[in-house]
Amino acid sequence: MRILIYDNDMQNLEKFCNMISLYPIEIIVDKASNYNDMINFFFNYTYENIFIDYDDIGKKITQKIITKKPSQKIYLFTNNNECFLEKDCEVCSLKYKKNIIIKPLSQEQLTKILSRKFICETKDLKDKEFIIEKIKKYVNYKYPYLKFDFCKDSSSYISDYIPIYTLVFATDLLNSHGIKFKVPNPNQILIE
Repeated sequence: MRILIYDNDMQNLEKFCNMISLYPIEIIVDKASNYNDMINFFFNYTYENIFIDYDDIGKKITQKIITKKPSQKIYLFTNNNECFLEKDCEVCSLKYKKNIIIKPLSQEQLTKILSRKFICETKDLKDKEFIIEKIKKYVNYKYPYLKFDFCKDSSSYISDYIPIYTLVFATDLLNSHGIKFKVPNPNQILIE
């Protein structure tokens, strides 16, 4: 299996390669940190999956790849609720093989991608829902030993136990995104 990744941050490229190295199968990873390297790799090799940080350069790369090979499987990393198709999930799922990954990528998500069981994370998400999911992912990334989920039914983040430092981290992220919340008990953050 051969995959290609673009990210202008070398640390992110190394983290990705470290995650890939955990799999007991041979996976060749070509890494690019600029437009020219990415396009050169794309035109010289065939890739099962392409991963692109969806920054300004990533947008240009995505358009170039789509123009040349519309059926190429692409996974776009983003911190923003945007899509290369202007959020037309219906058209995207029928016509393209593109998926959005809300940053940061987890080992579990990478496993789903490699086993072909991953579904676009932004499918039909509104802006507030996107932010809520992004915050959940950042908390889980920073505190991987903690089970921190979002329950849509109760519109709240829940956990068996949320340590105070995690509670402060999560509520600070909510405040910075302008999302109103309450903390009715130490194991729940209720979104208003």
